Amino acid sequence: MNKVINFIFWPAIAGLVFGFVLLQMPRMAQVIPGLQAYLPPEPVAEDNVLSFSYSDAFSRAAPAVVSINSTSDVERSVGSLGGVGRYLSPFRRPIVLNDESTSLGSGVILSPDGYIITSYHIFEIQDSGDIVNRSLPEITITLYNGQIMEARIVSLDPQNDLALLKVDGTDMAYLSQAAESTLDAGDVVLAIGNPRNIGQSVTLGIISALLRTRDSYVIQTDAAINPGSSGGALIDVDGRLVGINSTIVTESGGSEGISFAIPAHKAYDLMLAYIEQGPGGFMGIDGRPLTRIAAKMLMDQDVYGLWVEQVSENGPADKAGVKVNDFIQNLAGIEIDSYEAAAQAIQTTSSLGPGETVIAKVYRDGEILTIPIVLGVGEAVMYWKNNEPLFDPNPFSDGLLR
Repeated sequence: MNKVINFIFWPAIAGLVFGFVLLQMPRMAQVIPGLQAYLPPEPVAEDNVLSFSYSDAFSRAAPAVVSINSTSDVERSVGSLGGVGRYLSPFRRPIVLNDESTSLGSGVILSPDGYIITSYHIFEIQDSGDIVNRSLPEITITLYNGQIMEARIVSLDPQNDLALLKVDGTDMAYLSQAAESTLDAGDVVLAIGNPRNIGQSVTLGIISALLRTRDSYVIQTDAAINPGSSGGALIDVDGRLVGINSTIVTESGGSEGISFAIPAHKAYDLMLAYIEQGPGGFMGIDGRPLTRIAAKMLMDQDVYGLWVEQVSENGPADKAGVKVNDFIQNLAGIEIDSYEAAAQAIQTTSSLGPGETVIAKVYRDGEILTIPIVLGVGEAVMYWKNNEPLFDPNPFSDGLLR
């Protein structure tokens, strides 16, 4: 029995005493000089070792992301015997109702002098074919600090779903482009925009895939993008621009984890091409082409051409003598007797530079007038037929209609 006690009990007692001494050594070191040097260093609390934040990237990029509000006046036709957009009786004139269309989106400032990129589709109007006319949108942007500025469209790229805007600003916050060679599936990205007009916010995701196209690629991401975020920024973890948020795949109307962005280089290419080429010729009218049948139904006139609905005050056409309700029947040598001919005339005029002269033959009160118009500095064409551009706008120049 004594052997068992000696073998188990006394070692246990010694271990407890030794442990007690070790626990008391920090206190003993306070009264025994030199003992602290033999003790291990106290552990240092590192609160941020496991924490993770992208606030730096967001704070760098957020001031360069804006909210966009667009408003257009729209005329919709209503058949005289009922029905929208259909003339149920060819012998009766349709009723045209005035309406207003608004849209919301986001944009990214690309340069300190106020060039802003956004999505082309936020300026489109969804309709069932009943739109007979629409005005160019009035556009305002809201900066990160709440300041509101007027913007204008200067160049369009519908193929890549991009629109270039310009505001009169200086020293504005802007984003630089991320190196494309470093992008790959699995990279962390953040989407910044104004979803559903609740205010600027940021979502996190990864690049799901880089989908190759004929001459470039499209970025697929699972970062949440909702209506209103279109045109906003997709950035990397360093706050550099990766892409422009464009579309989502959804059955519910909200984000379902499949979103697409246009690569950033497309946005910068559009801006640089516009700056290099400069604005195209500007005539300063707002109008729509009418065939003889359309003019007879809408205005009870046996005439055709580009019907002038508005003339910009002190603009080139105004100075040359063009008036509201004139019919431009020939422009730049092209007879405007169809929608296609009107598109060709507009394109031809848009390709001319400011200061060049275009000849317009105008029908007014039964007379044909020949009016030379010296073109001014232009703005991008935004002209629709059945919710589609009358022609593919040239992204390298501005257009005829404002």
